[in-house]
Amino acid sequence: MAKKIHNIEGVQLGTASSHTRYGDKEDSLLITLPKTAQVSCKFTGNKLKAAPVQLAINNLSSYSSGVKAFLINAGNANAATGQQGMKNVKSYCKAIASELNLKEENVIPFSTGVIGEALPVNNYLSAFLEANTKLSPKNWVKAANAILTTDTRPKIISKQITIGKQTFSITGFAKGSGMIRPDFATLLSFVFIDAKINRRSLNKMHAEALDCSFNAITVDGDTSPNDSSALVANGNEAKLVETNSKAEKKIAQCVKGIFKELAELLIEDAEGATKKIKISVSKANNLQQAKSVAFTVAESPLVKTAMFGSDANWGRILSAVGRDRTIKTIENVQIKVNDVPLVKKGNIDPKYSEAKASRAMKKKEILIQIILNTGKTEFEVLTSDLSEDYVLINSDYRS
Repeated sequence: MAKKIHNIEGVQLGTASSHTRYGDKEDSLLITLPKTAQVSCKFTGNKLKAAPVQLAINNLSSYSSGVKAFLINAGNANAATGQQGMKNVKSYCKAIASELNLKEENVIPFSTGVIGEALPVNNYLSAFLEANTKLSPKNWVKAANAILTTDTRPKIISKQITIGKQTFSITGFAKGSGMIRPDFATLLSFVFIDAKINRRSLNKMHAEALDCSFNAITVDGDTSPNDSSALVANGNEAKLVETNSKAEKKIAQCVKGIFKELAELLIEDAEGATKKIKISVSKANNLQQAKSVAFTVAESPLVKTAMFGSDANWGRILSAVGRDRTIKTIENVQIKVNDVPLVKKGNIDPKYSEAKASRAMKKKEILIQIILNTGKTEFEVLTSDLSEDYVLINSDYRS
């Protein structure tokens, strides 16, 4: 949780309960943006796209000047719900547009929760209407809590950066703890910048931030129909950021940092996780190979369960590398865990020590270093171990 949360001028947040899946817990969030705001959104790569994702993509392609609103609900994904699912999301977006006197295309919906269940549209509409009466520029913690599903805690990062005489605030929050894999996760993320940035620059900033954050984490290798990430610049005229300026580059770096910290918080709160594991692949032929090997190891159930059991079973790591489709030979492969030698030239390292390897595996933060020795490219993926709790959470998720 951010120590100090900086409000973003013109951004207001309101929360309420739909009194559905989570009882009286607040599970519905309305965010209003000033008419000057620019919005960049990226969505799931899954071919199964939820109705709100489809509508959001459509609305973002035609949104116009004027006040904008985000509608976010937790508990029901409104995915694989057919024509009725689209009718439902359109109906509450239209109602809220009318209530707030907005253009319909300026209302952007997001959902997370159970797939394939009909959306209790009247419940969520009532919640959004109630949330509208509670709008405040200070409701960041409530907002971060309202979007949670299997998460155990909210994730908020807020920072300020001073450039010359100007101070820029950036605040964001996210959810996601299972069904995590680019692109991107059962993930909702909303980051707001107190600055005027044009849409093209914002999109570039967003894409670069995703590449090193939400697109570099995995829990279980599954993507969701609802994955969504939003980066918003409020359009503050007093804080104009010129394209390709030093200010833009510094803000972009800060945004990257916030995205990376949010991604790390997601992994730390991964379903049933007891360890945070970084898979570092270096000296790869190219980025494609580095990414492929990193994710193959990160998503191996055998590697992940060995991590959970603190078992120095390096053979599982080497086997995962060996089965990756980009690997032609393992004769040059070197592997370490927290700098403890495991593998050299595709075989057990002569310096291997079972005692040292076991001690390394017992740590809560583990670095698996895979050196391919075939090129100069590197890539890192953040993941978690696989525990009994993960199985229990996902075996009765709908119960």
